[in-house]
Amino acid sequence: MRSQRLSREPAERGRWWRPVVLGLVLSGAAGCEGTISNPEGPGGGPGPGTPPPTAIEKPAPSVRMARLTHVQWTNSVQELLRLDAPPTTLAGTFRADPAQSGFLFDNDARALSVDEALWGAYQRAAAELAGQVTTDATKLARLLPPSAATEEERARAFVESFGLRAHRRPLTSEEVESYLGLYRKGPQAYADMSAFEGGIRLVIEAFLQSPHFLYRVERSTQAVQDRVPLDDYEVASRLSFGLWSAMPDDALFAAASEGTLHSREGVATQARRMLQDARSNKVVEAFHRTLFDVPRYAAIRPSLTRYPQVSERLGEYAARETTLFVQDVVFSRKGGYSDLLTSPATFVNDELARVYGLSGTFTADFVPVTLDSRERKGVLTQVGFLASHATSVDPDPIHRGVFVSERIICRKIGAPPANIPPLPAPQGRTNREVVASHTEAPGTACASCHSNLINPLGFPFENFDAIGGYRTTDNGHPVDASASPNINGETVLVRDALDLADALAANEAVHACYAKHWVEYLHGRPSAREDVPLVERLGKLSKAGNLSIVDLVVEVVTSEGFVNRHPEELP
Repeated sequence: MRSQRLSREPAERGRWWRPVVLGLVLSGAAGCEGTISNPEGPGGGPGPGTPPPTAIEKPAPSVRMARLTHVQWTNSVQELLRLDAPPTTLAGTFRADPAQSGFLFDNDARALSVDEALWGAYQRAAAELAGQVTTDATKLARLLPPSAATEEERARAFVESFGLRAHRRPLTSEEVESYLGLYRKGPQAYADMSAFEGGIRLVIEAFLQSPHFLYRVERSTQAVQDRVPLDDYEVASRLSFGLWSAMPDDALFAAASEGTLHSREGVATQARRMLQDARSNKVVEAFHRTLFDVPRYAAIRPSLTRYPQVSERLGEYAARETTLFVQDVVFSRKGGYSDLLTSPATFVNDELARVYGLSGTFTADFVPVTLDSRERKGVLTQVGFLASHATSVDPDPIHRGVFVSERIICRKIGAPPANIPPLPAPQGRTNREVVASHTEAPGTACASCHSNLINPLGFPFENFDAIGGYRTTDNGHPVDASASPNINGETVLVRDALDLADALAANEAVHACYAKHWVEYLHGRPSAREDVPLVERLGKLSKAGNLSIVDLVVEVVTSEGFVNRHPEELP
């Protein structure tokens, strides 16, 4: 049985607040059974007993003010202030972004609040950054507009241009005057600086503390039937924070100003441009890093007595392999989800080459290789997944099966009973025999879950040992990797992990599960019933091979749910 998993209570909802430099601080704006995550069934379909959803794609409820994640804040500050490097040291002083129980990713807007500790960190960061750029002539010159007849006129031009980027929309006349009022207080705030530079410093400090910078605010309120169309600047922000985890660039602001983000074609054009930018690589990497649980690789600790051919850096190398593999499939090969599940092509260094049994000369540098397709297919037969779901000496079919069920099929597995004893000693038996006898005994609390849901998805990986090396025998016996897993209502006979990879890649609901993860990630919220038509459509296209991963992402960000709001939170 698998270990108990900890859950966190949802974080307290953030409260609305204004910049402190303006004088106001209003702090913060069961059992062992497979279950369906969210109200939807596998891959986003309706759960048992629920009426069929409408086929019309439309927006789902979401928050109107989503606080930036720390990654988004860091990237946006670098872009806004045109810094040479991101202010990661300052972001490192922020209390960690909380996880939302039941949500896979770290960008759930429901959990991203501003408490007193974070607010204080924002204040300190704003003061530090404003001081850095206004006391460095080169940095300040990157931000200031050309000289004007008077310093007041130049300050106004700065407030309008910098404010457009900081608020991610044009400022209202009232906002311009408020920031100019702060500018005029510069000499009192910073007596050791010139009046102009002191005023600009105070203004920058205010912008960095504004809720319109720290939150992604959606102000549109004009409903059209069952949706609220976002304005071009709000669409631009959704695009930039979704595809880059950063504020819009000048080209995206120009598109918003020109009104071209009102059309699906205009949004698609910008999305494809953005997905060719290196900034999207980090987002794609972050998405798959979470989806494939790459942070777990850091805990890979094989017995060096049992596996002397590897070092303590195996997890680090496996993480690098996964990153290179994903980037190659998504961007170099323009591949689809099936390629992630079935491609034997990957990247190795000398240590991984030994695990894979490759002949030839390898060094510490990673190089592309094609693994033996009779042994390997896709990410689930790579070292990272296999070794991170293993003990120090044996493979772990239980956690391998749970991973496939929850991350690949979107079928949640309930928490195991308490006080489960550890697996017994093999006593001459194979690993599979030990696990089966311990978890599938008739009449036990675990039998139904393990026999039907977990073990059939984990046993196909028995050809792979605790470091992901291929094997045909276990404890002196031939390996039995056959199973009959249930994949979204269909029982499939598989001989091994290769058959399982093919079966997963051929299942439409598995592709819909992958699309559902992207919908959640790009929206920063759990999937909802309103997402079902989109998820099912993308699942069909992806399974048919008509949708690359880049195309799938473009379909999500051009969907009705992405460029419109649900009217639920209208004032």
